[in-house]
Amino acid sequence: MAPSRVALALAVAAALGVADAKALLNSGRTAWTPEPCEELEPGVPCAKLYEHPQGSTMVMPCPVESQTSADGCGALFAGKADGMQCPQITCPKALGVTMKLVCTGGCCPTCWAPDHVVNLDRHSALEKPAVVPPAPQAPTTCGGVRCFEPMCAEGFAKGHQQGDCCYSCISGR
Repeated sequence: MAPSRVALALAVAAALGVADAKALLNSGRTAWTPEPCEELEPGVPCAKLYEHPQGSTMVMPCPVESQTSADGCGALFAGKADGMQCPQITCPKALGVTMKLVCTGGCCPTCWAPDHVVNLDRHSALEKPAVVPPAPQAPTTCGGVRCFEPMCAEGFAKGHQQGDCCYSCISGR
């Protein structure tokens, strides 16, 4: 008999060092909703749960009042039939974490989950041999930026453009 998905998820969580794997699976990772827009910090995009048309699983455009550029979305959808305007997607679920369709200002819903639901791995502890320091001429607003060594094509050379944080490939050097 094959192990159940929950048993498999518990085994994986235990192998990864999660002390209370059952608590992890039961921690409300499927029952989340986005924070109310009024409670968000300024500049943090608002996410509202997408609601399918009644009795349907078809993914339709986000409500016009939630679109950042309703005119742009209208142009994108012009001449397209219902069901052809947006990708017909379903959101993944893995190890008890469920992403949900949300409208965040775009024309169509996207799969999303807040950072406290999906553990975001920014690889901050890994060494990054490809990362180089910013250009010495960089503005003071470039603190914390990560630059990469440019690989320039023939006719271009590594150089700095006023206002940029990192070196780039400059023509004719």
